Amino acid sequence: MDDSEKSWALKAEELHNCPFYSKGDSLEVRMPGVFGSRRQVCSMPVASFIPVAMDGGRSEGNVEAGYKDCSCKWGFRRMEKSLPPAAGFENVLTAEGMSLPFLEQLPPPAAKAFRERAVATVFKAGDVILRANAASSHFHVIVKGLIRIADRGGDGRVLELSVLRKGDCFGEMSILTGAAAGNQVDAVEPCLTLAVAKEDFHKLLAEYPESAVILYRMLSRRIKAGNQKLTQLLSPGLSGELRFFAFTDLVQTIMTARMTGSLVVERFQRRARFGFRAGGMVNASLGNLSGTSAVDEALRWTSGSFRFHPDEMPEDSNLEGDTMAILLEALRRLDESTILEKAPASAAGSA
Repeated sequence: MDDSEKSWALKAEELHNCPFYSKGDSLEVRMPGVFGSRRQVCSMPVASFIPVAMDGGRSEGNVEAGYKDCSCKWGFRRMEKSLPPAAGFENVLTAEGMSLPFLEQLPPPAAKAFRERAVATVFKAGDVILRANAASSHFHVIVKGLIRIADRGGDGRVLELSVLRKGDCFGEMSILTGAAAGNQVDAVEPCLTLAVAKEDFHKLLAEYPESAVILYRMLSRRIKAGNQKLTQLLSPGLSGELRFFAFTDLVQTIMTARMTGSLVVERFQRRARFGFRAGGMVNASLGNLSGTSAVDEALRWTSGSFRFHPDEMPEDSNLEGDTMAILLEALRRLDESTILEKAPASAAGSA
């Protein structure tokens, strides 16, 4: 027998009272060894399959097994190449691989499975593929064209956050988190994508866990790029909204970029100003509030607009200490005040 005849993939299709496996679990049989993701491997399906492997007459099919009050049905398929006992995740975490398109980063079996379950989808220039605050139903890989991820502000201005090209993917964030998409996705020009439905996408990740590693790595890079974009937003003439960028995120971005200037935040005709020197917050004012009191109030704002002015030098210092420590203390005070505000209502309800 050659190597391909010695290697088989088994997958659990039907289980009844099985204490070892769940539907969809898989095993690899490489004569005479059996490999699985679990430490304990039930011998019954393996014992039923061994005669099939020894005979070598069928390349795929089903076997059934049972023991006392449990029973199972497993599908089997001869594998073209023998796989290592455990997934070689280190093989997908190379620096060279990070620059490749998504499908080219996948192991060949995973890429093949993706293409088999994907549907070719065409979009016209200007089509909105995914609206902000809507859940994604499909995971897309771009085959042709340009896709834009954009943020539409309260004033109607569309801010381009990134442009995706052939080989890039989108839609995974909403599917993975179960939350609505934060930004709008539209076609810049006629586009073609390979779209995988949400249910099939989850199955692919379960069958090929190395795909999840690649996706999380790509998400990390995308988040980093978004942070860099936010740094660019904090430049003269550009502004943003707190419903998209929390006050704490703005401060941390200024810290990271070691920027000097003033951050002005406005909400309901109220204006707050925060002075920074080389990334450190040294001054805060909000109406008749100043210092930590102004920071405390700003943390309560979940809406409003902001603009960073690098040409404005901060006023005299009314804040002392590390900026991150100032933020953490302000967040602690906010948590404590929130608990106190809810306490009377809780007490009244219990009475």
